[in-house]
Amino acid sequence: MTERKLITGLKKGEMSAYEQAFHLYYPRFVRFAEYIVKDLSTAKDLVQNVFLKVWRYRDRLDESLSLGNYLYVLTKREVLNHLRACKATEPVEAMESLAEKGSDPEKRADVALVREQFSQLPPQRRRVFEMSRLQGMSNREIARALSLSEKTVERHITLAGRQLREAFVEEIKK
Repeated sequence: MTERKLITGLKKGEMSAYEQAFHLYYPRFVRFAEYIVKDLSTAKDLVQNVFLKVWRYRDRLDESLSLGNYLYVLTKREVLNHLRACKATEPVEAMESLAEKGSDPEKRADVALVREQFSQLPPQRRRVFEMSRLQGMSNREIARALSLSEKTVERHITLAGRQLREAFVEEIKK
């Protein structure tokens, strides 16, 4: 069955077309996702999500486009969203695990200091810094998302970094 016929069948809600597309493309995109996320189980979950989205939004499919390319784009987006989500939670989880596991009172104090200083940042600066450092967004992406200029985003990041560094320097001097 050609891609065009697969897409037509999908749009009509034909389960046989969905199953054929799944068997044809699923292994390829699982390998692609696994190469990036380095975990087979996660890769399978991500590609499964892609196929669920294809089924859910099958009426939006375009017969003139390549199904393989469409699935590639969806898989790439799903993987990138997963990586962003992981990157956003890693620093927070690392700080919390240091605070919980660490018998070292110094580490717990550092975590507490970071949290305290972070909470004292002005709301807009805190949001920009969080989007940059915790979510891994570029200055351009942040500027677009918050309707700011890139220079304003850079300034917020600089000032937030400076405030956090100064707090550590003060703590070290004590």
